[in-house]
Amino acid sequence: MRARKLTLALAGMLALGSAVALCQSLSVYYRSSQFDQCLKQEIWRTRVAERLKVTLLDKARTYSLPVTEDDIRITSIGAVFRVDVDYKVPINLLVYKPELKFHSIGAGLLRE
Repeated sequence: MRARKLTLALAGMLALGSAVALCQSLSVYYRSSQFDQCLKQEIWRTRVAERLKVTLLDKARTYSLPVTEDDIRITSIGAVFRVDVDYKVPINLLVYKPELKFHSIGAGLLRE
């Protein structure tokens, strides 16, 4: 009887831990997709590189994403510019702390 109770208790704790990990992961994926949409919208609104970096950093802070200025790369070829944002978000699972890696990309036209 004790072994059965212990097994049920451990199974419950494992299920709870899995649910917490799933919730954390889903939250990060949702915020990342929102940031990705904002990136694509801001590229067409803000076509000045430095202003775009500041705007993206503010949006990342709004979505609680650890994006730094070094994570944002803006390159231009002719009248077309491309924005790449690579960042990692740590997930706290008490025993194990994996990092989820994200890559957001967008392109737009420079103002003349």
